Amino acid sequence: MSERVLGVGEREALDRARTRMVALRAAQYRLLEDIAELETLGVAQQTGDRATRRLLQDLSTLDAHEATRLAEEAADLTPRRSLSGELVSPRLPCTAAVAAEGEVGPGHIAIIRTTMERLGRLETVSVEDWVAAERFLAGEATRLPPRMLQRAATRLVATFDPDGAAPPDGDDCRDELHVVRRKDGRLEFKGRLNDPVDGDVFLGAIDPLAEPCGPDDTRSLARRRADALKDVVEGAQRPGGVAAGVGDEQPGSDDDAPIPAPRRPGQEKGRPERPGRALLTITMDLRWLQLATGHGVLGSEALVDPRTVRRWACDAEVVPVVLGSRSEPLDVGRLQRTVTDAIRRALNIRDGGCAFPSCDRAPRRCHAHHIRYWFHGGSTCLDNLVLLCRFHHQLIHAGHWTVEIRDGLPWFTPPAWIDPDQQPRPGGRPRVPL
Repeated sequence: MSERVLGVGEREALDRARTRMVALRAAQYRLLEDIAELETLGVAQQTGDRATRRLLQDLSTLDAHEATRLAEEAADLTPRRSLSGELVSPRLPCTAAVAAEGEVGPGHIAIIRTTMERLGRLETVSVEDWVAAERFLAGEATRLPPRMLQRAATRLVATFDPDGAAPPDGDDCRDELHVVRRKDGRLEFKGRLNDPVDGDVFLGAIDPLAEPCGPDDTRSLARRRADALKDVVEGAQRPGGVAAGVGDEQPGSDDDAPIPAPRRPGQEKGRPERPGRALLTITMDLRWLQLATGHGVLGSEALVDPRTVRRWACDAEVVPVVLGSRSEPLDVGRLQRTVTDAIRRALNIRDGGCAFPSCDRAPRRCHAHHIRYWFHGGSTCLDNLVLLCRFHHQLIHAGHWTVEIRDGLPWFTPPAWIDPDQQPRPGGRPRVPL
């Protein structure tokens, strides 16, 4: 089927674009080699510029920060001269290797350099750990765009610096919501929620209501979220809602009224009935939780400190999750006897959102796709399901990309016009080695 989609001209254009992108990245590495040679020869000292970065500014129309970046990347990614004059490997050898082949770009390199510098300052990171971390990041950079590589790098740092997720004291006191009413009646909002769990709960309520109503729904995401917020507020004021009856009480107690208003069972005096407890999925090492150290991971992949995890566990349903050696969910606790909730929660943890390579849509914005279609006999089980956002769900159903589960994880095979060799690509969230 895929062979008939594109003609010869279209395929040649794709091949040229692919070749030029690889060549451009490889040429950028050649530039770093040239800059390193300028440093070795001491050209800047001979020209009076004193530093290679200053020479680069005069050599081309570069800002100071860009020239500094190039000089520092050249120092990290090209072979160096020892005191005896011998060439030694680059400081970041794995990153240098993939950069030389044109497999990664400046965005990837910047993330790897920043991450390795931070790991180098941690006392918990041994030389062996540091080397393994650089190898891991270089490998991930060949298959992930910079934005998702940054997520993998953040999780990697967190494994060596578990206390880094702790918020500053009093951070929750900085929550705020500014509301301004204009003369024409308009309301303008500006605010922030510092607790990442609060953020997940907020989006967990808003985003499901902000889904497009169909193919003819042309509203922007911002407009749909505004409409969803209005729905939440209206629902809160309906009978049984969290704000129902608030502000209706007259001065004095209800017991003093001639005819006291009926009170719903379990309702506190003067307060509306509270809503049910929040449902959250926070993944955390049980040992960390018991020792009050380390961090938990939300569905949005934000890190939260154990103090916050324990606080939310007091007023939320706790779902136990047992993870295997590859961080795949082996056993998922259930609040109900239906299998659907447990499988969906397992998919959220395994795939971390849309599992398609390089996509970062959150789990709440994804569909559970049957790899072998249900009406073709496919079962509704973890090994036959994968999370996909609306766009990539449609792309998979077009039949050009294929997906399969290998060793409990999703792998995607591109069509020939994307990759002539059709090498399968790992999907889902990057797995940080422990």
